[in-house]
Formats: sequence, structure tokens, C-alpha cells
Amino acid sequence: MIYDTLQEALTDMETLGTWDPDRLIRHFGIAYHYTSDLPDNINGYSLPLTRTFFINENTKSPIFVKCHELQHCLLDPTVEPLIDTSMVSNSKIESRANRGAFYIMIKNYLNTTDIEPDDFNILRFAESYQLETKHLLFIRNVAEQELGIKISQGVFSL
Repeated sequence: MIYDTLQEALTDMETLGTWDPDRLIRHFGIAYHYTSDLPDNINGYSLPLTRTFFINENTKSPIFVKCHELQHCLLDPTVEPLIDTSMVSNSKIESRANRGAFYIMIKNYLNTTDIEPDDFNILRFAESYQLETKHLLFIRNVAEQELGIKISQGVFSL
């Protein structure tokens, strides 16, 4: 565990001058490996004590998994909570990791596309990172709160 809170971690990251996931991972001395040894329903797995995580090589969104597992390595003191919650996607630990992951991804997306927060398009964002539609409402909440924008609910209609 490097930080006590997600806000502390994100505030510190803000000073680094990058939101590139690979650069952040290197900065914190975290190692990751792609593996075929994880079941298909597990996209990643972290060992925070060793600052290591694994990404299922079959995952549809490896950048999301990188950012999510990075949060576990920065914020979780032991592996036990991850084992207890690995099958519970609505747990506080998983929700915090998702929030941190989407924050990094949104900031990186804005930097790499050179668009302004008001021009943020949640569907283009999700498509560019191959994110599942089940994440859209969570992404909307993070984007609205962190970017100070309002995303129309019409985006979500068929």
C-alpha cells in the first residue's frame, strides 16, 4: 500500500505530468505480466505486497485492466481483500479501483486526443478503450464529477 485514499493517489499523480498508464506503472515500480493462466471471467489479478499484477491475455480491454489493477497495487494493503472480493464486482474495493482506473483513462484520453472536457464523448471514449457498455454509467459519473461536465442521458438511449 502506497496511499491511504484514492484521492491522495490521484492528487499525487496529478503532479507527475502524465496520465499514460504505462508511465504511471513504471513510476511506481509496479510490474505486470500478461497470462493465459487466469479463467476467462477474471480479467486481472493483483499482488499488492509485491507490486505485481497479472492481465488475462484474452481480456477485451487491457488498458482498463492495467489501470484497475494499478489502483489495487497503490491502495490495497494485502492480497486478502482481493481474494474476498474478486467475484463481487460491486464491492467497495472494486468500485474504488474502477473509479481510479476510469479517472486515469479519462485524463489520458483528453491528453492524447487533445480535446477539451466539454467535448468529451463517452461513447467514443468507451469505444477507444474497448470498454463494455456495463461501465458507461460509472464512466459518466466519474467524468461528470471530475471534469465538471454534464453528459446527456440521451447518449444512453437506443
